[in-house]
Amino acid sequence: MATNEKDVAGVAVLPPYIFMMVLGAALALQLFVPIDFLQAFRAQEWQFWFGVALSIAAAGLAGFGALEFWRNGTNIPPDKPAIRLVTSGIYHVTRNPMYIGFLLILPGIGLIFSLEWALLLWPALALALHYGVVKREEAYLAGKFGAPYREYLNRTRRWI
Repeated sequence: MATNEKDVAGVAVLPPYIFMMVLGAALALQLFVPIDFLQAFRAQEWQFWFGVALSIAAAGLAGFGALEFWRNGTNIPPDKPAIRLVTSGIYHVTRNPMYIGFLLILPGIGLIFSLEWALLLWPALALALHYGVVKREEAYLAGKFGAPYREYLNRTRRWI
């Protein structure tokens, strides 16, 4: 496929925007329709520190994914053409480390700030990333890279 305006995955919304929309919805819901099922745990430090650890791990996972794209000289945003198929580094273990990072940082933030809606909206984030981004990227990459990408699909898990 030649590099042109059609040489992109055609994702519904860029992944960081999806994450920010879900986090924004969680904040708005907590403000206007507050729930408080984490109240019982607020006195325990583990909730905060588990959220911090989860958020750091999530950021690290996403960062390793982005770094591997950078090392391989390909674009990170899915609204730009994929230049190379990246299967090295963290991509040897999972095909979507950056999206897993988004999926883990949301509950991390929820635990740190006792933002219950972040935990409850996690499935919305997962579904939006899966159907609005990942499935579209997979179709695009299969068309662009053919057999090598299909082989990669067979040997590397989509998530974990």
